[in-house]
Order: sequence, then C-alpha cells, then structure tokens
Amino acid sequence: KCGKIRKKEVQAMRDTIAAIATARAPSAIGILLLTGPDTVRILDTVFRPKGRPMSLRPDRAMVLGDVLDKSGQSVDSGLAVLFRGPNSYTGEDCAEIHCHGSPVVLQEVLLSLFAAGARQAKGGEFTQRAFLNGRMDLIQAESVVDLIDAETAEAAHHAVAQLSGALSRGVEEILSLIHISE
Repeated sequence: KCGKIRKKEVQAMRDTIAAIATARAPSAIGILLLTGPDTVRILDTVFRPKGRPMSLRPDRAMVLGDVLDKSGQSVDSGLAVLFRGPNSYTGEDCAEIHCHGSPVVLQEVLLSLFAAGARQAKGGEFTQRAFLNGRMDLIQAESVVDLIDAETAEAAHHAVAQLSGALSRGVEEILSLIHISE
C-alpha cells in the first residue's frame, strides 16, 4: 500500500496546480497562483501581455496584459509574474496572476487555468512542494500555517522568524554540538 501512495504522490508532483490565493470576497486585487512543469505554457495561454509572451520575458518581471477566460476572451486587465524554478517558492516554475478581486473574475481565470491543463491545488500543496523540493524544512513549512493563522503581531513575528529559518538554525546548532561531544 505504501508503494501505491508513493506513486500517487510522485504523480501529483508532476501535475501543474493552480489556486486562488486571496480571499474569495470582493476586493481591489485578487491573486491566482500556478506551479508545476506546465506553468510557462499555461501562463502563455491565459495571459496576453503587450508585446512578447511571458515565456520570452525575464523572471520576476511584473507585466501588464489581458487575462483570458477559457474561451480566450479577455475577462480582465491585470499583471503577471513568472518565477522559474529552482529559484521559486516551490522550487518549480511558478507564476502569479494579479487581477481585480471580483469573485467572478477570479473564478473565470481559475477555470481558464484548468482548461489549459492545471488542476485545483489542495490546501497547503504549494508549501508541500516547497518542502519536498528542499526549498524549506519541516519547521519552516509548518510556520507558514502559523503565519497565516496569526491573530496578533507577536504571533506573526514569531512565525516569520521560524519561516526565515531561525528555529531550524538553532536546532542544527544543538545537533552539531551533540555530534561533536559524542
């Protein structure tokens, strides 16, 4: 049974996943995330910038363009940015699409990402990929949830310190001292 679970996990890592990253309530800005092997192709399908496609642009360049629905019609004007792996949050190619925060617009863009080949990300799957790809350790991955759930500034500061690796470095230091004394 473990072999079957492992195969499913490995297969899931080959999928390109997408999700709405912001609240599903009307707001000025809404952000969708995309990561996986088909990120660049899918981004070129659903986002039409002025000039060159995103695949021909440098990493981390925020670009203005039309965000397309699954029929190829413009559903919004927005921004996109591409982060090629391994220098991304997940260690894979990643992209963000920033558009207006209308729940209808966000849903239409998400459906467009699905039509282009992405699947719905499960909760925490972006961070899981970051962990599995060695972009963060388990303490850092767990601190993402702590940061999202923080209800006080103190809790947020504590979580971001863990996310930056402060606790992990402390644990590594203690472990190295234990190994030296053995």
